[in-house]
Amino acid sequence: MRIIWAITLLLVNCLFVVSATTINAILESPSAIPQKPILMSELFIPDRAQKKSQKGHIALQMDKLRAKIQVIQSASPLQENIEILPDMSFNWVSNELGEVIPEKRHLLHSDNPNWDFFIGVGEFWGTPPEHQGSKISLPFAIVEKNENCVHNGVLVIELGLAGSSNQFYYQISSETCAYFKADFWGTGTAHYTENTSDSPSEIVTQYEAEKHARLPWVALDELAKKLPKIKIENLALPQRIALTDMSAYGVLYKDVHYVSSCPTRAGNYPFCEQLVLPSYSTAKSLFAGLAMFYLEKHYGDVFEQPVNRWIEQCSDSQWQGVTFGHLLDMTTGNFDSAQYGVDEASADKLSFFTAKTNEGRIAYACNHYVRKRPPASTFVYHSSDTYLLGAGLNKFIKSKLGENADIFNDILYKQIFLPLGLSQISAKTRRTLDEAQQPYTGYGLFFNRHDLVKLSLYIQRQSTSTESASELSKNYLLAGLQQAPNNRGATTDYPNIRYQHGFWGRKVDAKFKCKSESWIPFMSGYGGITLAFLGNNNTYYYVSDSYQFNWTEALSELDKLNSVCSG
Repeated sequence: MRIIWAITLLLVNCLFVVSATTINAILESPSAIPQKPILMSELFIPDRAQKKSQKGHIALQMDKLRAKIQVIQSASPLQENIEILPDMSFNWVSNELGEVIPEKRHLLHSDNPNWDFFIGVGEFWGTPPEHQGSKISLPFAIVEKNENCVHNGVLVIELGLAGSSNQFYYQISSETCAYFKADFWGTGTAHYTENTSDSPSEIVTQYEAEKHARLPWVALDELAKKLPKIKIENLALPQRIALTDMSAYGVLYKDVHYVSSCPTRAGNYPFCEQLVLPSYSTAKSLFAGLAMFYLEKHYGDVFEQPVNRWIEQCSDSQWQGVTFGHLLDMTTGNFDSAQYGVDEASADKLSFFTAKTNEGRIAYACNHYVRKRPPASTFVYHSSDTYLLGAGLNKFIKSKLGENADIFNDILYKQIFLPLGLSQISAKTRRTLDEAQQPYTGYGLFFNRHDLVKLSLYIQRQSTSTESASELSKNYLLAGLQQAPNNRGATTDYPNIRYQHGFWGRKVDAKFKCKSESWIPFMSGYGGITLAFLGNNNTYYYVSDSYQFNWTEALSELDKLNSVCSG
């Protein structure tokens, strides 16, 4: 059956092919698609020609026969119909700048077996005189079902009169997904109707507030003008990471966000400020860590809560003496191999990562590993530990706020993300697909790059605020950020790396000949994601997908901004 499908896909990809390389030529030929992806610069030509406030509803129906894919890299056999994107529908309003603002810009679930999606804020742009109506270009992203893997692209929609149906074209030429890289492109039919929403002004106001909440930002080149000694190109880690494997990178310096472009295989992404970025395991810091620090400050004694009190499936002897704090630190003493990454990358761990129910994930997390060492003695990286922590915290917060309480909605999002003014991209997290809808906790968040630097600034400012003013437990936060010299956290397989409370620490005094012991706290995510706290509220980050975690090349440049040595 798989062979027949593959042959069919090959034949389909040979049909309807034209040499069109412009968006106008594609939209004028409904039965044809280009031989290969076209340049990103063709998919949005900003002119802000349309400045009329409007509202509407668009339903996009994919033409399955004209869905094309070019696989760049895949670690496993392709899922059937992987090239077919989900149909999408959304309400939208536009403001006087010509920006087209979808009502819902967070993760949206679909009936497609392979993909969920995001729709971002786009713009109207002009059309040749012989065309009626306008074009809308919108950023969008598809997200692998039940996973954190994100592929970003652009939609170009012909917009006629309300009640009309017109063509649209889509193209994806980049991703943050280490194990599956591919170009997608194709066409379909866009059905445009009037929007009956009673709150278009509220949607516009919310998006304006989101933009206003961003930190000031300029291109990275501006940093080079201020500090000519810095080799800006080294911040992209060019000796280690191919340009097309780098989704975005930047520096927060003196409360200004210096940003890169967002390269793709078809040129720079035209909606870089809205590029959807996966958290992967930075969620172990930004979800598990922040939630624990918040609950410890507001309820107390959270770190010492016994796991077997809150997770009844963890009732066997290996869970005696294991606390929420041990789960956060991944020092339960329960494991197969103490060698870094062996348990996490084992074949049988797939049964955890692919489980769609809370029961299935809990069963693995509670029962798979046996007690090898006493709790708090050995660090072994387990995403299943962080999942257990999230499940326990969910029960803990329900005991405080009622059965309808949720650790993500009521604590992380409502108490931290929302007050910070993060983008709507951050408003949903990956969850199990059963009635429990348990957040993954250790991965499964989504952000744009403005969200990431705002969170990094929030964490650093919390660490320097007074105990009374801090929203987080200062003692645990400072320990996680390597500001407790007598408590550096768990040792790892790497002599200069420690792990504590969901955060990593990197010892740099030998490399930079510091006069005293010096550590850089950082967050890390699967595939090649790093957010490093540089002191004085400065941050360096990169989001990539080529399995590169050595950022020494950038650190040598960042030392010119602000000494990486403590004291």
